[in-house]
Formats: sequence, C-alpha cells, structure tokens
Amino acid sequence: MIRARAVGGYLMTLVLASSLACGGGGGGTSNNTTAEWTVMVYMAADNSLAVDGIFDVDEMENAGVTAGVNVVVQAEYSPDVLAQYQCGAGCFNRPDFNTFRYAITQNGGSATTGPDRGPVQGIGNVDMTDPNQLKAFINWAKQNHPATHYLLVLWNHGGGYAGLIQDETSAGSGLMSVDDMRAALTGVGQLDVVDFDMCLMAGYETLVKLDGLADFAVFSEEVVPAEGNPYTAILDALQASPTAAPQAVANMIVTQFHNAYTAANDKASTTISAYNLSGFTAFDQALGGFATALSNALPTEAVNIATAAASSQKYAYSELTDVVNFLDSLNAHVTDAPLKTQIGLLKTQATGAGFRVASQRRNGAGSGQQPAADVLRSSGLTLVMPSGQSGDVFNASGAQSLGAYQQLYPGRPWTNFLNTWVTGQAQVPTQVVDQGDLTRLEAYLVWDQGAIATGADVDFWVLEPDGNIYLPAFGSVSPNGTLSSDSYVDGVNFEGYLTNRVIQKGTYKIYANLWIDPQDFQPLYDLAYRNDQTAAFALLYGTGSQPTLSLTISWLADPTPTLAEVEAGSYTDLQYVAFTTFLQSGAPMAFQRPQSGAMARAGGTAPREITPAQVATIRGLVAGRAGRAPAGKRLGQPMPFTPRGK
Repeated sequence: MIRARAVGGYLMTLVLASSLACGGGGGGTSNNTTAEWTVMVYMAADNSLAVDGIFDVDEMENAGVTAGVNVVVQAEYSPDVLAQYQCGAGCFNRPDFNTFRYAITQNGGSATTGPDRGPVQGIGNVDMTDPNQLKAFINWAKQNHPATHYLLVLWNHGGGYAGLIQDETSAGSGLMSVDDMRAALTGVGQLDVVDFDMCLMAGYETLVKLDGLADFAVFSEEVVPAEGNPYTAILDALQASPTAAPQAVANMIVTQFHNAYTAANDKASTTISAYNLSGFTAFDQALGGFATALSNALPTEAVNIATAAASSQKYAYSELTDVVNFLDSLNAHVTDAPLKTQIGLLKTQATGAGFRVASQRRNGAGSGQQPAADVLRSSGLTLVMPSGQSGDVFNASGAQSLGAYQQLYPGRPWTNFLNTWVTGQAQVPTQVVDQGDLTRLEAYLVWDQGAIATGADVDFWVLEPDGNIYLPAFGSVSPNGTLSSDSYVDGVNFEGYLTNRVIQKGTYKIYANLWIDPQDFQPLYDLAYRNDQTAAFALLYGTGSQPTLSLTISWLADPTPTLAEVEAGSYTDLQYVAFTTFLQSGAPMAFQRPQSGAMARAGGTAPREITPAQVATIRGLVAGRAGRAPAGKRLGQPMPFTPRGK
C-alpha cells in the first residue's frame, strides 16, 4: 500500500455543497549530536499537492525516531487547495498557513494529522521557489542537526529542464529554474544524495546542474503519482541500516519506491532510478562525441534519426526521450558507421555500473494488455530530443523552447546539435497562449458526497489539445497543467486541475467516469470552474440539471469504445461534461455544456480518439481497484451537508 488514508468525506468549500441535490506543533529539543544521516525534506506544497504533503509528514512520523537518523522538514501548504477540503490551518496542527520548519524528535508515530512529534518553528510566508530559501533551509538543517551524511529531498511538482518547485501563494505559476536550483545548492557543502520526489526530473539536464554539488541523484523519468515517496518504508529501511553508504541509500530509495507501487497494484505506471555523479563526466564526454556524430550524419540520416526518436520511449513531455532506448532505436535505423561507433560508446557509459546505480520501471496494473503509459523501455535517464513528428517539437517560446534550453545549457555539444536539428522543424508559435498568472483555467468535477460511504468512485478526465487524456490517478502533471490528488486515495468527492500560465491553444474537453459503484448509488455530478484564482467558483449545471452516472451501460463492456461514442451519450458511466477552447491570448471561451448527438462535438470537428493503449491502461486501473476501498484516515472534521444557493 502506498497510503492507508482518506481525506474527508465532504464537499469542497467552493460553491459546491450548495447544489448537489440529493495548534501548534509538539515540544522536544533539536538533536545537536552528530547522527549518521540527516534527511532534509524541502516540501513545497503550496499548490495542488497540499494534502499529500500533510500526509507525507505523518508518514515520516510513523517511522519513529532513532539516534542514527535525523529527519527535518521545511513545509508550506496551500490555503486555497485545503479550503476545498474544508480544512483550515488547525486541521493539520498549525495556527496558520505560513512556512514552518519541523524536526521529528519524538517516537510514538503520527498521533495527530500534521506536525506533532517535535519542535515546530514558523518562519513567515516565504517563497519556496526562491533559491535563497532552499539554501537557508539546508544550512539551518546542517547547523542544527549535523550528521555524517546528508540526504536532501526536493518535494513538489517537476518538469525536467522546464523547472521544478511551485509556490502558488508567493510565486503563482512560476517554477524554480534548474539554474536557480544549482544556485541554491552551491556553497552548502556536502550533499550525499538528492532525491527528487516529483515528476520528470530523471534527465541528463538535471545531472548537468547537479554536477559537482551532489554525489548521487534519485529521480523519475515519468510523472509520479501524487502520493510520491513511501516515506515510512524509506525511513524504516534507513533507520535499520544507519551506517549505509550513500550509494546504498540511493539504491534503497529506488527499491522502496518501486516495491511500494508494485504492491499497491492499482496505480499508474512508475519509473525510478539512481545515478552516481562521479560517472557523469565520462557520460557527458561520450554524449559530446555522439552529438558531433549525429550532426555530421544529418545530411544523409535525418529521416532515420527522426524515425528513431519518434519510436523511442517518451514521457508526459514528449521531448523527454529515454537515452538508452533512443540509442537502440537509432542503431537499428541508421547505417552511418561513425555514428554507430558513437552510439556504442555512449550506451556503454549510460549503462555502466559507475554511473547508473539502479533503475526500476513498471506498468500500471492491467488486464494483460499494454497500458497507455507503457514505460517498460525506460532505462533510467532521459535526454531532450524532439523527433519533429506529430507535435513532438519545441515550443517557440517559454520554458519548453529551444531558446530556453540554449540559455540553460549554452555551448554544450548537445545544445549545438539541437540547434542544428530543429532548424526547419515546425515549432508552435501560434499554438501557445499566455493566460496571465492569476487568470488561469481551473476546473473540478464534484459529485454527491454520499457516494464515498457507499464505496462509489468517480474520476475526472481531461482531453488536452495534444490528443492525450490525463487523470489524477496517472500522475500530478500534464503538459498543460497540474492535477489534483486522486479522490480514491484521499477519500473525497472531487478531482480536477489547474492549467499552467502558458498552455497549448485548442479545445480542452472534460469527461466524468464512474469507476465503481458497488451499491448502485448513481451519483449526481457537476463541474466547478473559474478563470480567476481570486474569484469564486461557478457551477456549469446547477441544481435540477445535474447529470447522473451509473453502470447500466458501461464503456468497459464495449471492446472498441471511441470518444465519438462517449460524446454521443452512448455510455452511462463515461460522460462528456464540458469543453472550452483557447483561441487567443487571455481568457478562453466560456465552458459549454455539450448536447446530445452531433451537438456534443461542438468543441471541435472530429473528436480525437482515445487510443487502444489508453483504453488498456484505464481498464487496468479499474481492474486494479476492484475490491479495494479507501482507508479511514481523514483530514479535518466532517462538515454538515448544508444545501445553499448557487
């Protein structure tokens, strides 16, 4: 099990209850004796992952305390997100929503939701994306909780070379850049292991910024489910072997992460790997030779290179390409002899024991079919390599553009190759819109709170303009936004997502899927949305017109379901909820309710179809969840159901 918890069986505070008809931390003193390890968790949870952050602290507490291992946290939670759970500051044992530092110094496990096993120090509302704040936390932890070895966990959303760590209150949609991350880690001294508890960070580009500052890195090529690391299991393992060397600890994190998600059997596909930075220089030099050989081969091999890149293992950001799988694919397509030689040399370095410490990957539990998020060709490390095919290209501007990459990695051989490679490739200047920082589309599917007690579960799907479907059950990041926690894990009756500031133009479609309904509850649902993060939410349907989900006609019984059939109203458990279209800078078109039949497809021409692989993954999640019910730990106190006006 990844989690044994649920987070409240009540409606979002927003405006939702209306219309669906039917303290401070503990005492204790800091540990000033030198331990074997100090685990420093920089928890930036002032965003959609706030609830997961609260429960991760409880998981750390449940590991208990030993003399050999210190655990310290700097954390901040989102008041806006927690309001949706009817949770004020007091529900996680703090007097306010300010940033705090916390040392776990007392045994007894998590007696109260939130920090209660040691001293807590409020430090005001700081910007967690500020590299100076990260640097200050590391220095504070080392001064007050010294150890022989240091493990730094960077906790939040990640986007590879596009950035990491979000603080909605202080920095809006902005992320800490990887250059800022390097600035934060420069000058703090020894960092034995840096663990990225976030999405998409297992890249060459991350290692460039860590080079010379840390000994080992642990990270994921693919998006990571919102539950993130299994902290109790990781800390238990470390406490059982407190004298373990850094490489063993890096491998330990990989093992515990992979084992936890394998045992859960109902989660999205996962990847996790660890690398030894002492082997990075040799890898980087081999990559330079490979980049030169690729550039030299372009006149005759361009088509083969594009084909190889397009057929390689990809992730939520399509330009992120698994290094070894790309090399294997390339070797099968090209004939250029010098290039083949460099392919072999780079693969030797990429897979060498002195560089790659461990790599694990697994597809989400399924029905024997290949899942959409098929990550079985993952080898542990990605490289930015857009194929130039089917939208797998750089944006023309912003964090995922060639210009941004060049600024982050100037003069490097791989940067020089990319500059040559993308010349003439289509980019997307007319397909990106800047919404502004406080006027981003935000939408939540919400359903009868009574469904929770009956074991019914509903999922939010969003079909983005790239033609892919994203669900909270698959991970917390999509190319255009961040998703909420999975309602099935947290025990709540809503899911949704907040778009990024800069997103792809086109039509966004939302669907409601009834996963399970063991007591035939047939929940009503609605869509709460806003385009202003300071405004109240509006409801799309409202009392008296809210649709109902049931298992009477299931899309799972259809061997070849299509979105056209969904949008025509063919199923009772998978329904088309709404669409909106971004045509120009600023606000999108207002959310619209689809009508039946052909009118349902007003959001575009022919709907982009769900692929057989996507169908397989979603079927697999249904199979994996069968017979499972959310556990009983809840955030905050149950709130009375009080119907109110819209």
